[in-house]
Amino acid sequence: MLRKLQVAAVLSCMLSYAAAGTVSIGTASARGDMRVDSYLVKGNATLFDGSVVETGQATAELRLNKGAEVTLSTGSRGTLYSDHLVLQQGESELAASNSFQLQAIGLRVTPKEPNSRGVVSLKAGNTVEVASFKGSFGVTNDQGLILANVLPGRSFSFAMQAGGDNGIFSGVGLVSYEDGQYYLTTDADVKYLLTCRDLHKYVNDKVVVSGTVQTVNGPNGTKSYTLCIKAIDINGGEGMSDTTKRWLIAGILIGAGVGTGIAIYLATKPSTPISPP
Repeated sequence: MLRKLQVAAVLSCMLSYAAAGTVSIGTASARGDMRVDSYLVKGNATLFDGSVVETGQATAELRLNKGAEVTLSTGSRGTLYSDHLVLQQGESELAASNSFQLQAIGLRVTPKEPNSRGVVSLKAGNTVEVASFKGSFGVTNDQGLILANVLPGRSFSFAMQAGGDNGIFSGVGLVSYEDGQYYLTTDADVKYLLTCRDLHKYVNDKVVVSGTVQTVNGPNGTKSYTLCIKAIDINGGEGMSDTTKRWLIAGILIGAGVGTGIAIYLATKPSTPISPP
């Protein structure tokens, strides 16, 4: 009887969506219980724009009509839309070849190459960890400022700082001179155009820099990033050692992640995929 009531509740929810003119954006599958829009579901469910999916002791596979695939780990929660997932708890794997985003605490994680696959995890201390094991992912803040390009086999953590200034940059990078311009490239594979200082003597050196950073919109939706330098020193200079392993950008502290997302994924992923409904 209880089972029939649960099925009826889910069907009622789906019919109410259909009556309102909502179109399905994909499906969810689980080898156990999951909740979709607060309804307990076993097996498969239809997803709509704004559906909230919660997992318990089983993972959930979300397949979108546009080709993106999302895996919610156990004990996770996310709100799904046609072009992005907002991760609110736990951990999620994203496999996509398009611009589908995974968002968490104001960060936007977007695949940059076909068939990219990575993991986004919510950690303690208002921190997000992003790891890639195939393709690469761009990580930006909600204003579109690039924070890191996560390459295969790498992992970065992003800790939100209370009261952080959106324009402040502090960190380490390699100075280069190209086509009459000076650039700083960080270990997170982000390149900034350097301004406000003569940097000839720092070319090919790794330096510690502080300044202000901003996004410049170019033609056809392209973006570049400028960094106006306030202070600069050769990496390893006095008082600079603490910044050699992390960056502070727009109120977000960025450092090397521990890579647990990849380890958890490899340890828990089923040996055979769940059959589509």
